[in-house]
Amino acid sequence: MQPEQPRQPRLGLVLSGGGARGFAHVGALRALDHLGVHPDFIVGVSMGAIVGATYALNAKWYDALIDMDISGFPPLPDFSTPGMLNYVKNLLVAEKVISGMYFGWGVGEPTAAWGRSMLSQLTLHKPLEASRIPVFATATDIVKGERVVMATGPATDALYASAALAGILPPAKIGGRILVDGGYSDLAPVDVVRDAGADLVLVVDAATSLESGTPTNGLQAMFRAVEICQNEHTHLRFRSADLVIRPDIDPPVGVLDFKHKRRCAAAGARAVLRARADIFDMIGG
Repeated sequence: MQPEQPRQPRLGLVLSGGGARGFAHVGALRALDHLGVHPDFIVGVSMGAIVGATYALNAKWYDALIDMDISGFPPLPDFSTPGMLNYVKNLLVAEKVISGMYFGWGVGEPTAAWGRSMLSQLTLHKPLEASRIPVFATATDIVKGERVVMATGPATDALYASAALAGILPPAKIGGRILVDGGYSDLAPVDVVRDAGADLVLVVDAATSLESGTPTNGLQAMFRAVEICQNEHTHLRFRSADLVIRPDIDPPVGVLDFKHKRRCAAAGARAVLRARADIFDMIGG
């Protein structure tokens, strides 16, 4: 009787949020494919969920993500550029942001349908359970204040919920819950892939670097405060992973600065290739 061959360790991949910085996951996954390292499980938060689910559901995932239409993302005020014309333009944008928050679900409410359509195109209108590997998306129940993990059902609904930034996009309503961005409850869901059966966990963390510069208005200060609150908790949670890779996006990119998606993707690829020795040491390759 032939002795049983030892089973290859199963790899779980955690893709953090980070908004536009989450495009680093696109380059990271492509670099992992280049190295012949393929995850057995993926859990994603916010932008990480969008990238991870597209990777698992769409054979042309890289092109779909890197060419993703970003024209529908809601504009936010930016007073860093001098000039009266820019100042007046951004006052009008700021007025829309404030009125959107107070009299609706956020400045992105008019573009929510566009966002859902984009997510459906990325995931080919498939349910999460149709993915070639198990993929999980996390969101936050804003009523109960707890993390929600989704592994079945329409990918469009799960990914929208996972990336619904409070005050920017309307929340999702799924199964009687009101759900917003998964990063509010847990940017480091290492336990999700561990519980699914992963022996090793690799994290790509595009979320815990602060935006550059000093906040110059209340909206920027709000985003910075949320980042600070999340970062300490996240670093502690990531200690339970076997390896954490943090792409160096320099100069830094803002959460909603999607025009730099290709630069973020390139940073993710560089980070994985720099860490190749650590990756192969981890998996025993």
